[in-house]
Amino acid sequence: MARYIRIREERSGLDVRAELLDDKAPRAAAALWALAGASGRHFAQHAMWTGPEISCPVPGAKFPDPRVLEGMPLENGTSFPAAGEIATVLAARGQWKGMPDTDVFDVGLFYGDGARLLMPMGWIMGSVAARIVPEDFARYQAGCQAIRRNGVCELEFVREAEVTS
Repeated sequence: MARYIRIREERSGLDVRAELLDDKAPRAAAALWALAGASGRHFAQHAMWTGPEISCPVPGAKFPDPRVLEGMPLENGTSFPAAGEIATVLAARGQWKGMPDTDVFDVGLFYGDGARLLMPMGWIMGSVAARIVPEDFARYQAGCQAIRRNGVCELEFVREAEVTS
Protein backbone atom coordinates (compact mmCIF):
# COMPACT_ATOMS: atom_id res chain seq x y z
CA MET A 1 0.00 0.00 0.00
CA ALA A 2 1.46 3.36 -1.01
CA ARG A 3 0.80 6.44 1.10
CA TYR A 4 0.94 10.03 -0.11
CA ILE A 5 1.05 13.40 1.55
CA ARG A 6 0.35 16.80 0.00
CA ILE A 7 2.64 19.75 0.70
CA ARG A 8 1.21 23.25 0.29
CA GLU A 9 2.34 26.83 0.63
CA GLU A 10 -0.13 29.45 -0.48
CA ARG A 11 1.99 32.44 -1.49
CA SER A 12 4.35 30.43 -3.72
CA GLY A 13 1.63 28.28 -5.21
CA LEU A 14 3.37 25.13 -3.94
CA ASP A 15 0.84 22.28 -4.01
CA VAL A 16 2.45 18.89 -4.64
CA ARG A 17 2.18 15.24 -3.71
CA ALA A 18 4.92 13.09 -2.21
CA GLU A 19 4.98 9.33 -1.90
CA LEU A 20 6.14 8.10 1.50
CA LEU A 21 8.98 5.59 1.34
CA ASP A 22 7.56 3.25 3.98
CA ASP A 23 9.68 0.34 2.75
CA LYS A 24 12.99 2.23 3.02
CA ALA A 25 12.38 4.61 5.95
CA PRO A 26 9.40 3.32 7.94
CA ARG A 27 9.89 5.40 11.10
CA ALA A 28 10.66 8.66 9.27
CA ALA A 29 7.72 8.07 6.89
CA ALA A 30 5.47 7.42 9.90
CA ALA A 31 6.57 10.74 11.40
CA LEU A 32 5.69 12.56 8.16
CA TRP A 33 2.31 10.78 8.11
CA ALA A 34 1.68 11.86 11.73
CA LEU A 35 2.64 15.45 10.89
CA ALA A 36 0.30 15.41 7.88
CA GLY A 37 -2.53 14.00 9.99
CA ALA A 38 -2.56 17.00 12.30
CA SER A 39 -3.87 20.27 11.00
CA GLY A 40 -1.53 23.20 11.11
CA ARG A 41 1.07 25.19 9.32
CA HIS A 42 4.76 25.06 10.10
CA PHE A 43 7.48 27.71 9.77
CA ALA A 44 9.83 27.09 6.85
CA GLN A 45 12.54 28.96 5.00
CA HIS A 46 15.17 28.42 2.37
CA ALA A 47 18.14 26.69 3.94
CA MET A 48 21.40 28.59 4.25
CA TRP A 49 24.00 25.81 4.26
CA THR A 50 22.57 22.90 2.31
CA GLY A 51 21.92 24.34 -1.14
CA PRO A 52 18.57 23.84 -2.88
CA GLU A 53 16.44 23.04 0.17
CA ILE A 54 13.39 24.41 1.91
CA SER A 55 13.85 23.59 5.60
CA CYS A 56 10.87 23.12 7.91
CA PRO A 57 12.12 22.62 11.50
CA VAL A 58 9.24 21.39 13.67
CA PRO A 59 9.97 21.65 17.40
CA GLY A 60 9.35 18.33 19.15
CA ALA A 61 7.10 20.12 21.63
CA LYS A 62 4.84 21.13 18.71
CA PHE A 63 4.89 17.73 17.01
CA PRO A 64 1.41 16.11 16.99
CA ASP A 65 2.62 13.04 18.90
CA PRO A 66 6.18 13.50 20.26
CA ARG A 67 6.33 9.76 21.07
CA VAL A 68 6.65 9.11 17.31
CA LEU A 69 10.07 10.77 17.45
CA GLU A 70 11.43 8.78 20.40
CA GLY A 71 14.47 6.71 19.46
CA MET A 72 14.06 7.44 15.75
CA PRO A 73 16.95 5.83 13.86
CA LEU A 74 18.63 6.99 10.67
CA GLU A 75 16.96 5.19 7.75
CA ASN A 76 17.72 5.33 4.03
CA GLY A 77 20.43 7.75 5.07
CA THR A 78 22.31 10.21 2.93
CA SER A 79 24.33 13.39 3.17
CA PHE A 80 23.52 14.20 -0.48
CA PRO A 81 19.73 14.29 -1.02
CA ALA A 82 18.66 14.29 -4.67
CA ALA A 83 16.23 16.70 -6.27
CA GLY A 84 12.68 15.66 -5.40
CA GLU A 85 13.62 13.87 -2.18
CA ILE A 86 12.27 14.77 1.24
CA ALA A 87 14.78 14.05 3.96
CA THR A 88 14.19 14.28 7.68
CA VAL A 89 16.67 14.92 10.46
CA LEU A 90 15.86 14.44 14.12
CA ALA A 91 18.09 16.73 16.15
CA ALA A 92 17.77 15.75 19.79
CA ARG A 93 17.65 18.46 22.43
CA GLY A 94 21.17 19.56 23.30
CA GLN A 95 22.75 17.54 20.48
CA TRP A 96 24.48 20.62 19.09
CA LYS A 97 25.61 23.81 20.77
CA GLY A 98 23.12 26.66 20.40
CA MET A 99 20.06 24.48 19.75
CA PRO A 100 16.72 25.28 21.34
CA ASP A 101 15.75 23.38 24.49
CA THR A 102 13.62 20.87 22.56
CA ASP A 103 14.00 18.11 20.01
CA VAL A 104 13.66 19.37 16.43
CA PHE A 105 12.25 17.28 13.57
CA ASP A 106 13.49 18.95 10.42
CA VAL A 107 11.72 18.24 7.13
CA GLY A 108 13.93 19.14 4.17
CA LEU A 109 12.39 19.64 0.74
CA PHE A 110 15.24 19.19 -1.75
CA TYR A 111 14.41 20.66 -5.13
CA GLY A 112 17.66 20.87 -7.11
CA ASP A 113 20.97 19.22 -7.78
CA GLY A 114 24.00 19.79 -5.58
CA ALA A 115 22.36 19.53 -2.15
CA ARG A 116 24.54 18.47 0.76
CA LEU A 117 23.96 18.14 4.47
CA LEU A 118 27.02 20.08 5.52
CA MET A 119 26.10 22.24 8.49
CA PRO A 120 28.14 24.61 10.66
CA MET A 121 28.75 21.70 13.07
CA GLY A 122 29.91 19.41 10.25
CA TRP A 123 28.45 16.73 8.03
CA ILE A 124 25.15 15.19 9.07
CA MET A 125 22.90 12.55 7.52
CA GLY A 126 19.18 12.63 6.89
CA SER A 127 16.60 9.92 6.32
CA VAL A 128 15.13 10.05 2.84
CA ALA A 129 11.50 9.39 3.75
CA ALA A 130 9.49 10.58 0.73
CA ARG A 131 9.81 11.54 -2.92
CA ILE A 132 7.81 14.05 -4.96
CA VAL A 133 5.71 12.26 -7.58
CA PRO A 134 7.15 12.76 -11.08
CA GLU A 135 4.11 14.54 -12.49
CA ASP A 136 4.37 17.23 -9.77
CA PHE A 137 8.14 17.74 -9.98
CA ALA A 138 8.20 20.86 -12.22
CA ARG A 139 5.55 22.52 -10.03
CA TYR A 140 7.56 21.51 -6.96
CA GLN A 141 10.74 23.16 -8.25
CA ALA A 142 8.86 26.33 -9.22
CA GLY A 143 7.16 26.53 -5.81
CA CYS A 144 10.40 26.02 -3.91
CA GLN A 145 12.17 28.65 -6.00
CA ALA A 146 9.32 31.08 -5.26
CA ILE A 147 9.72 30.38 -1.53
CA ARG A 148 13.42 31.15 -1.88
CA ARG A 149 12.58 34.54 -3.44
CA ASN A 150 9.71 35.31 -1.04
CA GLY A 151 11.47 34.42 2.21
CA VAL A 152 9.97 32.67 5.21
CA CYS A 153 6.66 30.88 4.83
CA GLU A 154 4.38 28.35 6.43
CA LEU A 155 4.13 24.85 4.99
CA GLU A 156 1.07 22.69 5.36
CA PHE A 157 1.31 18.90 5.25
CA VAL A 158 -1.90 16.96 4.55
CA ARG A 159 -2.60 13.26 4.24
CA GLU A 160 -3.47 12.68 0.60
CA ALA A 161 -4.32 9.02 0.10
CA GLU A 162 -3.49 5.42 0.72
CA VAL A 163 -3.39 3.43 -2.51
CA THR A 164 -3.46 -0.35 -2.63
CA SER A 165 -1.15 -1.70 -5.32
